[in-house]
Amino acid sequence: MPAISFLPFLSSIPLGTRLITLTIILLSVIAQGLSYLALDNSADSGSWGSQLPWLVMVPGKSFWYPWTLLTAGLVELSLFGLILSAISIPLACRYLERVWGIRELIKFSIITIVGSNVIAFGFSWLMWFVLGQEEALYGLPYHGLSGLQVGFLVAFTQLIPEHQVQLLGKFKVKVKTLPGIYLLISNVTVVLFGPSPSILIQFGFIIAWGYLRFFKLSENGDFRGDRSETFAFQYWFPPIIRPYVAMLGNQVFKIAVKLKLVQAWDEPTAASYGLLPGPGGARAEAERRRALALKALDARLASSSPAPGASSSTSPNTAVNPSLPSVGGPPSIQATITKGGDAKV
Repeated sequence: MPAISFLPFLSSIPLGTRLITLTIILLSVIAQGLSYLALDNSADSGSWGSQLPWLVMVPGKSFWYPWTLLTAGLVELSLFGLILSAISIPLACRYLERVWGIRELIKFSIITIVGSNVIAFGFSWLMWFVLGQEEALYGLPYHGLSGLQVGFLVAFTQLIPEHQVQLLGKFKVKVKTLPGIYLLISNVTVVLFGPSPSILIQFGFIIAWGYLRFFKLSENGDFRGDRSETFAFQYWFPPIIRPYVAMLGNQVFKIAVKLKLVQAWDEPTAASYGLLPGPGGARAEAERRRALALKALDARLASSSPAPGASSSTSPNTAVNPSLPSVGGPPSIQATITKGGDAKV
């Protein structure tokens, strides 16, 4: 019987994906083992995971263990959660690492996890100050990868918004709708079971979108953030309330600029830097992205040979997705070339 080796499979997985996946599995197995041992000596079933304040985030004790702002987001306390994360996280990391690179993948993961846990920490203390709920500080600890998972969905919405995925083998949905579905699940579980840890989905969404919208350095290093109109905050909401969300969001943005929390854009594109870009700024951004998309497409056609059975020419109406991992290098732009020559991103 020939020997079975996993080395070829592991060698095909990028280094950053391996590091993140192995860290999740290692910390989760340790946490689950220690929690089971602790519960054997405790009659309080509600103390699940709270015996590990040095590994998961217990807001009332995290002052003494600040590193839990990171480690808590890499720990699953249930076997089902661990299996789900062990399947979904490597798939997402593998794609994003090929598009962004290992440094940006790890940076994004750390920012999303720590940022969502910082908000959760402040939220718990606010609940205690306002409502006097001691359960908010010493109840169920914050843990799990739900915040990072929704952050990856936001990243996919930026990169491949129109790509379709199949859920449960029957339902086809576009990638850009997946964060909304996840947020809906979060709202339901928060109402039914309390904020911890499901509310991390909402906090992770905010942190991931904010980083990609305003802070992530562009591929060529010319600017920070995503200036496209379609990635503006109001487009995550139903059309009927988008104008109101836009007005509120733009006011928050102006305050953030005055406080130097975010960088103001140049005057010609200042209208497009806010949460609701103006028509002129949106047009300029479309032209800029069109040029980048065509440049990336030309580079791919020059460096890649045609796939078997593929057409030798590309018509103006052909949909091109340069960010798919199966083709060449990793540009982070998805472009659809239309008859008029515009690029929708």
